[in-house]
Amino acid sequence: MKHNKLHDFLLVFPGYLIYTVFMIVPLGMTMFYSFTNWDGISKKFKMIGFKNFVRLFSDAQFYNALKVTLIITVITVLIYNVLGVFLAVALNRKNRVCAFTKSAVFVPTVLSSVVVAFIWSYIMQTDGGVINTLLALVGIAPVNFYKTPLDTIVMISVIISWNGLGLFLVIYVATLNTIPPELMEAAEVDGANGFQRFFRITLPLMMPGITINSILSIAGGLKQYDHVKVITGGGPGGATQTITLMSVEKAFEYNRRGYSSAIILVLFVLIVIVSAVQLSITKRREVKY
Repeated sequence: MKHNKLHDFLLVFPGYLIYTVFMIVPLGMTMFYSFTNWDGISKKFKMIGFKNFVRLFSDAQFYNALKVTLIITVITVLIYNVLGVFLAVALNRKNRVCAFTKSAVFVPTVLSSVVVAFIWSYIMQTDGGVINTLLALVGIAPVNFYKTPLDTIVMISVIISWNGLGLFLVIYVATLNTIPPELMEAAEVDGANGFQRFFRITLPLMMPGITINSILSIAGGLKQYDHVKVITGGGPGGATQTITLMSVEKAFEYNRRGYSSAIILVLFVLIVIVSAVQLSITKRREVKY
């Protein structure tokens, strides 16, 4: 028994060590520095209590970044989960067309978010972009995808969704494959049509996958940085700036590492709260069979 316990400990120890070094320790340091005025460079700093948080919650830039972050999160969560579910159901067939389509949707997932952002920023340029060049060939006036901050945020959200949809589709397809075909056959024999089978059987039994994907998509939306940084850099006056982008700006451009840590800590708490609420809602809707 002692040998088995030692063996188990040695087996999980590397994982715990990596998690502690790269997750627990940085989180602890972030919490500590959020109560300081550290500039990120000097060795000296002093404890200032909750002054960073008081300043943060009276900062108009933070509330704008929060609004942008929430808009991106809502749009991407809806696309990932609504479109993801319907695509999974539509493509859950064994033929070449469905296999090719699933592969085509998944390919962008393996690309770097930075690469994807660069590609789409060139495609959607107002002057000389691929889309507007094609529109000009058929006599259509060029489209300004950056006309307003909201237009830009929506465009970025669609690009983010295109980049990540494949992963969520794979999870939904895997969830569908856990549903016993006998249930669908029995429902069909009982006279249930396609809509009834989807909403009464398929969707309820997909709730475990929906739970996982909802948590992943919410956390991913709230942490969004790469695409916004490459495409707009935050925009004029921070009009399209997300919370993470604001935090990095404060830390490395203004040398306010303590204030930046406070922003990240607030974001961490927000992710935990939203994920916990979402988890409690979807868990109650899961069906056991």
